[in-house]
Amino acid sequence: MKSDDLKGQSKARCQRRQLGHADQPAQRPISNGILCLFIIAFLIWLFVTPREAVKSLFAGMAWLSAIYAVVRLIAIFSKKPKDYGAASLSDDLPPYTVLVPLFHEAQMVDPLMRGLAQLRYPSDKLEIVLITECVDPFTTQAVTKAIRNYGHSAFRQVIVPKGTPQTKPRALNFALQSSGGDFVTIYDAEDRPHPDQLLAAVSAFRTRPDWAAVQAPLDYFNHGDNWLTRQFALEYAALFHVWVPFLVRLGLPFPLGGTSNHMRRAPLDAIGGWDSHNVTEDADLSFRLAAVGHRIGFIHPPTQEEAVSIFRDWRYQRARWMKGYIQTWNVHMARPFAPGGIRGFLRFFTLQVTLGLTLVSVLFYTPVVIGLPIIGLILFWVGLPIEVSLTYGLTFGFSMGVGCLIGAAGVHRAKKPELIRAAAFMPVYWLLLFGPLFRAFRELRGQRFHWHKTRHGISKFDLEDTEINAALPSTAQHLENI
Repeated sequence: MKSDDLKGQSKARCQRRQLGHADQPAQRPISNGILCLFIIAFLIWLFVTPREAVKSLFAGMAWLSAIYAVVRLIAIFSKKPKDYGAASLSDDLPPYTVLVPLFHEAQMVDPLMRGLAQLRYPSDKLEIVLITECVDPFTTQAVTKAIRNYGHSAFRQVIVPKGTPQTKPRALNFALQSSGGDFVTIYDAEDRPHPDQLLAAVSAFRTRPDWAAVQAPLDYFNHGDNWLTRQFALEYAALFHVWVPFLVRLGLPFPLGGTSNHMRRAPLDAIGGWDSHNVTEDADLSFRLAAVGHRIGFIHPPTQEEAVSIFRDWRYQRARWMKGYIQTWNVHMARPFAPGGIRGFLRFFTLQVTLGLTLVSVLFYTPVVIGLPIIGLILFWVGLPIEVSLTYGLTFGFSMGVGCLIGAAGVHRAKKPELIRAAAFMPVYWLLLFGPLFRAFRELRGQRFHWHKTRHGISKFDLEDTEINAALPSTAQHLENI
């Protein structure tokens, strides 16, 4: 092995130790200490002057809710980041690696390969790596057969050996070792990326050398399945068409999505890849890059995904996300102000707003809504004037209204106006989040790195029959062109 390679690996290992990982609880003293001190101080205050403590608690919640609502309202009326277009196929394009981790998804292989074959990129510069686990022989065999049948030089297979933790980021790290692209992206089994997405990422990276990663918007093609998929689509539209673009315009880091994020290979290698023990490796990677001074951007060509349509699957998926958010928050609170200066403060601020505030909101929203009569009695007991109580109520109502509005704005930008009326039911959807959060806390005690697999390919809608896919060239036509 070359000395430069050894130095690079040594630097990456050092960087990993400094940034911390989800399997290193000893490296999280700051966050644990802050939480313990806050809880102890509030309990003492509650014991000494209970009425004043309760008044201050509700006042703080009202102010926090109002500020967050105003910020989201500003996001609604902000413009999307600049569209840098797509690089030309005639350009001297860099080598590109597409990583596709698969687990228990044999039935998804054929439609997946048809979708990935639509990507417009020179085949001699593109490698599409289908990653399977050795403990999953059905998917492994399906991929082997499909690659042989396609005969497309861009596709190859990597089989991950048995080991722990058995997670998506571990599979990505294993496959990355044998990949040669200057840029790397990730797609899941159900993804159907826009054909120009890789070219758009190259154009953005060339124009913005300060960006280490970019996120493409995620949309759902099966939002018409049922009420749950409509709410899921609203949630993602608010996130990827309003909130994320707003943070990018401000130059703030944000949690990357689990798919369709494109990265420069060099900074990814420098931070040691993904945290194999973090079950939301995407969100963690964002703040890991920000901790060493990198910025994250946004591109416009979307990826169509399949929304979870069964409540049981949704609950398990959301519990994993919540667990990963907690892991990520804990890890990065060990060095909350890295890389220092204004960037360090902005990273800390965004960590609290995107992950911390999400967890706090879910923790309090359902108990507050369900316990409104009890809260009214508590406010009466502490002697709060009726006009102040009404102000608090109106503040929380305003915050809920803005939450619905950002969902409606998101589906409007995503050109799915048929979902706007469904935004009125988003407050009901938010009530469901408390259960997965409770499960996440429970899993953190005994199943910290457990990855409950989300089932795909069960929607009654087929993307190949939608208007979006109808406008794309056929797989055969595209293979002829490249």
